[in-house]
Amino acid sequence: MEKQFKLEILSQESKIFEGDVVSLVVPAKLGFLGVLANHAPLICSLTSGKIVLRESSGKSTPIAVNSNGFLRVFNNQATILLGSA
Repeated sequence: MEKQFKLEILSQESKIFEGDVVSLVVPAKLGFLGVLANHAPLICSLTSGKIVLRESSGKSTPIAVNSNGFLRVFNNQATILLGSA
């Protein structure tokens, strides 16, 4: 079984996602960025594009993002803050 980490995606309007995932791909300012379990601590700016998360069941979920935001990865937990999604 692949290692999991906690992910929370928040916008100004609501909580978009909260749960355990095995991978995350985000549209960072300088290109796409992938995150797996035990990733090094990180803070980066996000731009509009598509966030793709994959759960341990294999289900892949794309989330369209039409605003800037931030990603914080620390201690096996990722948090994404968005203007809107």
